[in-house]
Amino acid sequence: MGVWGTLLATIAGAAIALVGQHLAKRSEEKTRLAELLLEQCALVAASSSDFQHRVWEERMLSLDDRVSNWDLSAQRLASARLRILSKDRVLLSALEEMNKAGQQLGSYWRRGHVDETEYAARWDRYSQAIESFIVASGKAVRRRLTQS
Repeated sequence: MGVWGTLLATIAGAAIALVGQHLAKRSEEKTRLAELLLEQCALVAASSSDFQHRVWEERMLSLDDRVSNWDLSAQRLASARLRILSKDRVLLSALEEMNKAGQQLGSYWRRGHVDETEYAARWDRYSQAIESFIVASGKAVRRRLTQS
């Protein structure tokens, strides 16, 4: 019976070790995905804020080509990565609203003739959309980290 007991104990120990490794790997993977989600959310938020500041620089400081030199492709890439990484409806809705508000601000600004009231409304909408996106991003990342 001693040999069989040793064999069973060895098998049980190995099984416990394998399960432990699996759980640790799964936890590391969840953390890595949450970090990727955080990174993409931060890139999108930073890029959107950069765009808004470029509009401000053209308007208030009369700096030329600030908006036209903004990296739209980086914004699109980060947004696509975010849509791939997350299916969180609140986050994706906030992303969509922010992108629409940014497009409307940018297209209005590039037209040339700017009505102060219309410009202010578009600016405020975009500012609020950026803030809503940041709040939704934080909640989505925290949820991702605490999921079982």
